[in-house]
Amino acid sequence: ARQSGGALNVINSVSLDDYIQGVVPGEVPASWPPAALRAQAIAARSYALATDANGAGFDQYDDTRSQVYGGVGVEQPSTNKAVRETSDQVVKYKGDVIATFFFSSSGGRTENVEYGFPGGEPKPYLKAVKDPYDDAAPLHRWQMTFSRAEIESKLGGLVRGKLRAINVTKRGASPRI
Repeated sequence: ARQSGGALNVINSVSLDDYIQGVVPGEVPASWPPAALRAQAIAARSYALATDANGAGFDQYDDTRSQVYGGVGVEQPSTNKAVRETSDQVVKYKGDVIATFFFSSSGGRTENVEYGFPGGEPKPYLKAVKDPYDDAAPLHRWQMTFSRAEIESKLGGLVRGKLRAINVTKRGASPRI
């Protein structure tokens, strides 16, 4: 579709499962166990159906704003098999397909959706739970250190004056800040 200013908006129009075949290997290693690949295929399919990027003629971005989609060039036999084996399977709540958020590491505990996505609506199926398997993830524990000047720079025009302190005013269910 031609956009204002003469630019072209190129859209890759594919069937749902062709799209999912290009998503699964972009989101998880193709070497993972078949059950994990099937679970990822179902989660990716559900997410795609339940969300809409409201793009200029497209439904999903091809990056982490939606799901990482690499197209046919990233497809693997193991992930394509998982997509085929789960064709038409989705996650539903009270009859509706739900947005099945997924991530690489929970830090040992997930978060309620309204705290993980500020402004998000609370959902009874997206509540914080312990994740006892996350310690195998490479980024299970991490930290970042900043000087006072770096923090002030990152805050930019959001605040006036100098940084005096950081006070935690609210925690989620995880209990992350």
